[in-house]
Amino acid sequence: MVPARSSKISLAILGFLLLTSCMLACGCVNGNNGDSVNGMGDAGDGSGSSPTPQGNPDNTGNSGSAGTAQSSSGTDTGTGADAENNAYGGGADIAADTKVYPVLVPDAAYEGKTVRRTFTTKFENRQFTIDIDVDMALLKGARNADKSLGRKITKESPEVQYKFYRSYFEGMENSDFFDALIKQLRYIKITERLSDEEYLEYLVTFVQQIPYNSPEGNTRFPVEVIYDGMGDCDEKSMLLMGLLEKSGYDTALLLFPKLGHAVCGIKIVPQGDVGFTTYRADDGRKYLYIEATTPYYIGLYPESFANTDVLVIPLSDGGMPYTKYNYVAYIVDSKKKIEKRIDYFKTTLDGWYDELEEMKYKLINYKQYYSTQLEYDTAYQRYKNRVDEYNKYFEYYQKNIEVWNEIVDRPYDVEGVRRTIFNSKVNDIEY
Repeated sequence: MVPARSSKISLAILGFLLLTSCMLACGCVNGNNGDSVNGMGDAGDGSGSSPTPQGNPDNTGNSGSAGTAQSSSGTDTGTGADAENNAYGGGADIAADTKVYPVLVPDAAYEGKTVRRTFTTKFENRQFTIDIDVDMALLKGARNADKSLGRKITKESPEVQYKFYRSYFEGMENSDFFDALIKQLRYIKITERLSDEEYLEYLVTFVQQIPYNSPEGNTRFPVEVIYDGMGDCDEKSMLLMGLLEKSGYDTALLLFPKLGHAVCGIKIVPQGDVGFTTYRADDGRKYLYIEATTPYYIGLYPESFANTDVLVIPLSDGGMPYTKYNYVAYIVDSKKKIEKRIDYFKTTLDGWYDELEEMKYKLINYKQYYSTQLEYDTAYQRYKNRVDEYNKYFEYYQKNIEVWNEIVDRPYDVEGVRRTIFNSKVNDIEY
């Protein structure tokens, strides 16, 4: 029997559609003219041709260079291995100004009152739940803060944008909030014996899995994100930056002035080709982009962010870097190769299916096409050989789809996905 025709697989832009819609909805990628940035592509990982298989991606002080916005001029935004995206060429110190920045002052009327919030996070092959008691005095203080500057932040200078975003996770009150939150998160690290690398990925995943929501009012403080159980791109990025910085990781504020967007960067110490665009600070430290909006691999970013000015501001001196970026690079590179194979196998199988249908028709109506037994036997053997080839390619096709789905569906499990790809041997398939 000839296998049924392979399911049609539309090669659509899938990997970053959710992220794109989130960013456009929250308005944090508005340009200085107030227009939304269009042309949001893939995440720089080749996901622009992602298949859609049928039936199946403590230091809160201004240390280091955090007190200045000095940066090298010009940008190098190549997307090849170890390409660098240099800092925005502002070149001016962040000086005192008359702008009113958000300040978190607890409301004494609510002192001693708390409200519990529960978060469940998928990480690797497990699921973790933590309870967080939100300090209501802190929450009310955050609600009452003057955040009006945020309504026009995209029109402000990079220096003002930096001070605005920084105000959301610095200061004693914010420090107390992060200390309490990290106590709960570190309990998971200790009880589950997570390595430093796993714990970093867990913190990223924890923030990414907080539901996305664009606020109706002003930009929320991290304590508000936890209380509301939701946040937009900027808000979740501020939460993530505070968590990573407070946990001892070397992080940077990656500020995209023309897009009015700020994200967290995590330091890496490159060993050979990185495979991602890196964002370089003035002191030479290199950082990877971390998208906080939705579950996604560390280092991937919207394509529109590859060729725009960026201000890289380290938040602390030293600290721990991220060393498993080569795992992610392996996953992303494999994803590209898998997508090409899926496309090739699909095209080939569809062509062979039509060929097999024609061959089968002739064998059934043999009297019209074959005058001797030898001609019939030869045609039948060709048909049988093609069926064998079809079934072998169909098996390859299905295995690649299964691995592709694993890559897309489990960005919160870097080690597990890497192991799945390696054990599947899909990259060893010859065709």
